[in-house]
Amino acid sequence: MSKPESPAYLVRNWRGTLMATLVGLLIALAMAMKWLVEFQVESAEERRSIEAIARAAQMRCFELASHRATAACRAAVEAKRGTAP
Repeated sequence: MSKPESPAYLVRNWRGTLMATLVGLLIALAMAMKWLVEFQVESAEERRSIEAIARAAQMRCFELASHRATAACRAAVEAKRGTAP
């Protein structure tokens, strides 16, 4: 029997604490990675939908009859998006 004050017991207790801490850290990192991946997927989906709306607006501009009307429509669409043509 080893006493609680013996060096072997203290070493086992220290190792157990270290392993529990490492397992807890691993779980926390896994949860953080899961959140990060979900955030990236949601951002990509939002970006794709915004780009699809912008492409649809540009296509409506190209359906206009004259070149001047098309250029004015494209400039208006770009101004709404906040970027220069």
